[in-house]
Amino acid sequence: MMRAIRARLNVDKSQGDRGVSLIELIVAMSIFSIVLVVFMAAVASMAKVTVRSEATSDSADQMRNVFLRLDKEVRYASDINTPATSAGAIYLEYWVPASSADGTSLCVQWRYVTATDILERRTWTQGAPGTVTGWITMADNLRNNLSSSAEQPFVIHRAGTSDGKVYLHQRLDVFLSAGLGTSSTDSRGSELDTTFVAQNSSTTSITNPGTTNVCLTGSVQRP
Repeated sequence: MMRAIRARLNVDKSQGDRGVSLIELIVAMSIFSIVLVVFMAAVASMAKVTVRSEATSDSADQMRNVFLRLDKEVRYASDINTPATSAGAIYLEYWVPASSADGTSLCVQWRYVTATDILERRTWTQGAPGTVTGWITMADNLRNNLSSSAEQPFVIHRAGTSDGKVYLHQRLDVFLSAGLGTSSTDSRGSELDTTFVAQNSSTTSITNPGTTNVCLTGSVQRP
């Protein structure tokens, strides 16, 4: 009986030390590789969704801040310069008189820097160049197609009669597209497309910015 037990133990021991065959190892590795590929694909997909969501959220916040700033200032402006390109940037200025807004006479200058695709803003007191502030970045990753007239960041409409309509105030069209993609049709971003009305402007506001630039004459210039 003892011999039978020892023989059985020897059989079990030999079977336990047998290990796995090469075919079993290859099958196991193949299954693991498939699982790993599926997992990595899921991680990559989640990362893309996260980046798209963050880009959309960030650009939306920037566009919201730009809108609020322009809406607060342009509605009180009495004069708006015609936008123009200088030193690789598109510039726009307007003047908020002291009798409006918060009681401070304010010159505001915006620039769309084409080399870096950023939107910046600075201010100063009319006729006092020494009060000019540094440039503050308001939006980045801009992607306007500047070769298209429909995607210009700033367009000014003078007060007066246009297309049979009488406009009592100057109007400023603002179009900005920002995001990760290189096209305004890319969903990874947001846009600002609106018109602001300068309620304190009129037909007597500047009409020839080439010779009567508000806030620029005798003050801060475009580079």
